[in-house]
Amino acid sequence: MPEYPEYLAAVVFAAGGVVNALLPPHRFTTAVLFCLAVTSAGLGVAARSAAAHPAVATVLAVAALLLALAVGLLLLVDGVLLVRRYGPQPALLATSAAGCAVLAVLGLDAVFHAVGGETFGALLVALNAAAGYLTLLFLVFAGYVFVRGRSAPLPETTHVVVLGAGLDGERPGPLLTRRLERALAIDAAGGPDAPRVVFVVSGGQGDDEVRSEADAMAEYLRSRGVPDDRIVREDRSVNTGQNLRFSAALMDGATHGQRAAVVTSGFHVYRTSLLARRVGAPVHVVGAPTSPAYWLAATLREFAAVLWLDRLPLVGLSLLLVVPVATAVFGH
Repeated sequence: MPEYPEYLAAVVFAAGGVVNALLPPHRFTTAVLFCLAVTSAGLGVAARSAAAHPAVATVLAVAALLLALAVGLLLLVDGVLLVRRYGPQPALLATSAAGCAVLAVLGLDAVFHAVGGETFGALLVALNAAAGYLTLLFLVFAGYVFVRGRSAPLPETTHVVVLGAGLDGERPGPLLTRRLERALAIDAAGGPDAPRVVFVVSGGQGDDEVRSEADAMAEYLRSRGVPDDRIVREDRSVNTGQNLRFSAALMDGATHGQRAAVVTSGFHVYRTSLLARRVGAPVHVVGAPTSPAYWLAATLREFAAVLWLDRLPLVGLSLLLVVPVATAVFGH
């Protein structure tokens, strides 16, 4: 076995991340590989510093503890507040559950330090590595979402596709209203002499909705002075992939040299961009503002959705964490 197996694994993962970054862009596997590299290096540092540099090990352990504690409490408190405000929706309950899971790992750490034991220690190394890796991956994803959610529309946009969201009775809900206002702002930014954009409102009727989201959006735009001949309805879609595919079909050939912008919530921009490339829709995705209180829960939901979108390669790569964990447990 090499003298520094965790560091060797970190170098291999980092090299894979560099190669992956040079391939077609916007692949989340790049982030997965770099997070694996950081986690592997962290395992190596933790394993060697504990004996050789106990002060360094203590500082690193306290820093990791405080970060995990902050993330766990933030998720738990945010989930509880949102459940109290909006009711027990699955995404909001998942946010609280994720916070509880992080805090549970910290609780197990405390129990280990009180009880000790070689077998328990080995299990705890594996659990901490997995929890640290997933937390790091989520933080990197949150950075992706934050940056991509602030993208600006391209000049000379001809079509603005507004993706549907939940209705409040017969009217657009808060998320959807912000998307519509962002779309109107894109149109207004062209100036009074610029050609007016065509709005494509995309969203079918959910099981708990009294009308299609496209109809509600069209009515909202009309109330803001947009004429009917500049509104195209797509009222069949029930998910983001269908939103993009059906809207692209409606725009196909409508205007020579058309340039389309898709407006969605800021937390949803990154996944929408991935799906747009997957369905071959040549669009630029723009984010609308989201309530800060809802952003964290929505980002966690998007994180799970992106992992599910490319589940085979992402899960397969993540399982490689077993290699540095095994060397950290059995190699020292």
